[in-house]
Amino acid sequence: MMQRLSQRQQYQHLMYGLLVAGILGLLIGVYFNQFVAGVLLYWVGFFGMLSVWQLSPVLLYDERDIAIERKASDWTLSIFAFVLVLGAPSGLILEHGGVLTLPNAFHGAMWVLVTVYIVFGVIYTILRQYV
Repeated sequence: MMQRLSQRQQYQHLMYGLLVAGILGLLIGVYFNQFVAGVLLYWVGFFGMLSVWQLSPVLLYDERDIAIERKASDWTLSIFAFVLVLGAPSGLILEHGGVLTLPNAFHGAMWVLVTVYIVFGVIYTILRQYV
């Protein structure tokens, strides 16, 4: 059991290390105005992470990890639902009343949140029928 846990941790460290290396490669490429090289390094790290995740001989996530992910997802969706439900109308009212001028990023962020919840709803509906 200890050997299996140790091996699992090694693969998890490798998986996340590849992702971090890819992100750092992207940031370094952007810093030096080498965008293509940065993106290529990012992709190498990302696809390396996916390869380790899918091809490792041990199970990298157990029931506890899945329960934690589910709780984190629930909290995240709840918090951003609160932001969307209060933020979008409040921002629009304040802008319409002349209190402030919203940046374009506000509108983009609200559309992203709406899109996330639409995708969630579609996936939830499909999974509910088949699971």
